[in-house]
Amino acid sequence: MQELYSEMLAQEPEKVTFGGKEYSIGWLHYANVRKFSHIMLKEKNPVKRNVKVCACVLLNHRWGLLTWFLLNICYGFYWRWLYYVRDIDQIEITKVLDCAKKKIQSEPLALNIILSTAMMDTMMMMAGHELGQAARDGEQPTH
Repeated sequence: MQELYSEMLAQEPEKVTFGGKEYSIGWLHYANVRKFSHIMLKEKNPVKRNVKVCACVLLNHRWGLLTWFLLNICYGFYWRWLYYVRDIDQIEITKVLDCAKKKIQSEPLALNIILSTAMMDTMMMMAGHELGQAARDGEQPTH
């Protein structure tokens, strides 16, 4: 546990095996968070949405300009290749998103939706009264 906590504080990239290949997952750039939000607001199919979000994480790179290039040029081809050709499993996507958010793994599909929602920058910028009933359900009642 202490080693994982130290890695989080040092912001070291984490290695994850995805499709038989090892990827280095580091902290997400603003362009990735922005792309997450756009996908979460526009894509209604949850399986396709998870593949698109996974593609964003895998295209994240430590050099910001390269991330911008990959997200704007290669992203469309990459998520389609993952979704239609590779037909990746939700458990593989969960591993990638788990590394991206440094969270404990749970049910694959539900966790993918929760992790993707937590990474939306539109939710982060809203005031408490704008979040709505869904966000307030977890709050403790005040007397």
